[in-house]
Amino acid sequence: MATPFKSILCGVEGNPASTEAARQAIALAGVGGGEIRFTAVYTSFELGPDYHKDTLEGSLEEAASLADEAGVTATTELREARYAIDVLLPESQEHDLLVLGTHGKSRATGIVFGSTASEAAHRTERPLLIAREAPGSDPFPRDILLAGDGSSGSWAPARAAMRLAAAFGSRLGVVHVEDGKHDDESILDAQLAEIEQATGAAPEVTRPDGSAPKEIVEAARAKGSSLIVAGRRGLRGIKALGSVSERVVSGAECSVLLIPAGEDA
Repeated sequence: MATPFKSILCGVEGNPASTEAARQAIALAGVGGGEIRFTAVYTSFELGPDYHKDTLEGSLEEAASLADEAGVTATTELREARYAIDVLLPESQEHDLLVLGTHGKSRATGIVFGSTASEAAHRTERPLLIAREAPGSDPFPRDILLAGDGSSGSWAPARAAMRLAAAFGSRLGVVHVEDGKHDDESILDAQLAEIEQATGAAPEVTRPDGSAPKEIVEAARAKGSSLIVAGRRGLRGIKALGSVSERVVSGAECSVLLIPAGEDA
């Protein structure tokens, strides 16, 4: 079973976080025969070595070299803009997945000060991978945790997770935190059955009580997961302050893949 991501856009910033993002983008492209576009954005008003053109050019060369070693087709580009997100978000519309590294800033701080990863999690309408180095000994994405809420829109992230697990031979667990709004046991049961059929193994299901973002993050930490897959509803305005997906992104110790909620992958 191929992964859902044939065309990947990966943001490059000239630091270890973006190098890890490049590695994970390459892993996803490599298993599915996909292609990657590595894009760096020169923001001339910023201070610090990460934003020097020569640093960005060197990081692009490094990413392209890593892709070449893995046998993955990749192209590079260096753009200039006031904010990297102003380039990456529009360009991501032409790709199946946007991959970004993160410095680990909190969600609130990231949005206020313009963290590219935080802004992308807040604004994107496309699948988004926020890449972090795998916390355990297993490489990305050998242990995947699906955050399922039993809604009709949860089919898209569920199928993305099962396709990744099947492609990589990964362990796939499910965490379900009841919220009284989207808990349809028939949908959850159907997803569990489809996961078992796709991966050849019945997923371990965790049903903790409490705050959904906290419990999802804690479940991933306990399992040593290298990837959380969650749905994203695209909340805006005051409603976005309660976004489960954004709070998972800010609290997780591993990579987080956000899939827009929908009927299918």
